[in-house]
Amino acid sequence: MLRPFNPLPPRAPGGVPGMLYTRPPKVEVVEGDVLEARVSDIVVPVFKGGDGNVKLEGIVERADSLTGGALSRAVKAGRFKGDVGEVFTGYTDDGRAIHFVGAGSEGDEEAKRLENARNAMAAAVKGIVEKSGEAALALKPLGSAGAEGLVGALLGAYRFEAFKNEKKAKLSKVYVDLDRGEAGEAVAVAEGVYLARDIANAPPHEVAPPRLAEKLRDLFSQLENVEVEIFDYDRLLREGFGGIVNVGRGSEEKPRLIVIKYNGGEGEPIALVGKTLVFDSGGINLKPSQSLYEMRADKAGGAAVAGAAWAVARLHLKVNLVALLPAAINVPSGSSYLTSDVIRMWDGTYVEVTNTDAEGRLVLADALAYAAKALGAREIIDLATLTGAAWIALGPLYAALFTRDDTLAKSIEESSRRTGEKVWRLPLVDEYKVMLGRKAPLGEVANAAMRAGGAICAALFLERFTHGKKWAHIDIAGPGIGSDAGPMAPKYWPQNLAPGWGVRLLVDYIKSKASTAK
Repeated sequence: MLRPFNPLPPRAPGGVPGMLYTRPPKVEVVEGDVLEARVSDIVVPVFKGGDGNVKLEGIVERADSLTGGALSRAVKAGRFKGDVGEVFTGYTDDGRAIHFVGAGSEGDEEAKRLENARNAMAAAVKGIVEKSGEAALALKPLGSAGAEGLVGALLGAYRFEAFKNEKKAKLSKVYVDLDRGEAGEAVAVAEGVYLARDIANAPPHEVAPPRLAEKLRDLFSQLENVEVEIFDYDRLLREGFGGIVNVGRGSEEKPRLIVIKYNGGEGEPIALVGKTLVFDSGGINLKPSQSLYEMRADKAGGAAVAGAAWAVARLHLKVNLVALLPAAINVPSGSSYLTSDVIRMWDGTYVEVTNTDAEGRLVLADALAYAAKALGAREIIDLATLTGAAWIALGPLYAALFTRDDTLAKSIEESSRRTGEKVWRLPLVDEYKVMLGRKAPLGEVANAAMRAGGAICAALFLERFTHGKKWAHIDIAGPGIGSDAGPMAPKYWPQNLAPGWGVRLLVDYIKSKASTAK
């Protein structure tokens, strides 16, 4: 039995509490038979054959024997069909529970096998997370999808209970029959998703921009080759970050620009930019009341890039990476920015405000321009819960992908297939650009131009601030918030919470640009 993967050092006394609120269960690798693990719960995946029948062979057959043939009887009686995520539980003579979970067909194509593995292990773990302190997961039967099965299990174990006095029991450790490196990578990725979920779901008062900045500084100080730079309000004013300043000036909790730099390689960095609206009321263009509650998750883009930076640093990938989180609270007050205001952005562009609820693109624009011109990023990817138009077009499971670079689009789409974080490419329609200017008689460009094609117009606005750099914009308005996905959601998403969407997609993409340090 091996020690947990690269445990983090204990937090120093007096450190900033509450972030990470949660960590995944510890993972230990077993070199022997996972069925011999002395734990109360064991999870075994079950496949269907080409004929659609449940395959009772190998470890499944041995586990069935340990339960006195409970599974084979259930299959014969039609009580277990092996559908993905379907769970049947049998018991051994010594009282251990063996949870057989449907994992799809062995003949499925790769992307489907990976998603089936994630969903199957998450479904099984969700059923035992509050009943068992330790569990064993049989992942070798999943073959090349084993590591993704562990990711699914760890994500399925997520609980967000920082603000509940009565906390439920939760899974603290899992034993797995994986290669140590595969297990370690799964843990690092799960930690990144946990961080993203914690940030996205945290109540606004807990992560107001000044506090979020300090919490991230405290958290990332645990990692090697990472530095966090915080632009406070005075510096933002002094250096002309007009978009960030104006969006956040109506709140007593003034905005911050949080820059997380990971120096793991050579050359120009890849820049990740995430919209970090800690709360978005719409400003003077106030949102209707039914739309306000979920706006705590309007920071899901920033949460994702922070989570991705965490995982990349934990994996020691040979790449230089910078994650930018322009953090603000958009609320109406006597000092709020107004429609018809003309804002001078960081790069000197004059933007006329036609809608204060089109605020995300303003904070992103400053960060994009800074990444392109001041940080010299070789390529930029931004994530943002940006437009209702993207959500209306693609629903709660798909994000809208915009880029002019076909190679970049292909790479992101490949990462999307591997991770199950779905994207759909939409066009950047040059003919629509005219409206950005026409709607701004006082300035050079309007922040909101037209309702039709709203996601496209928002992307065209952002493109102006990338200054010719290789760039992709991912509008995560649907999956970033995710709470309306309901029964359509993957089984490894938490119920009624933001799922930390985008971390796994970004990490997979960055891995394709780097190699893991030995």
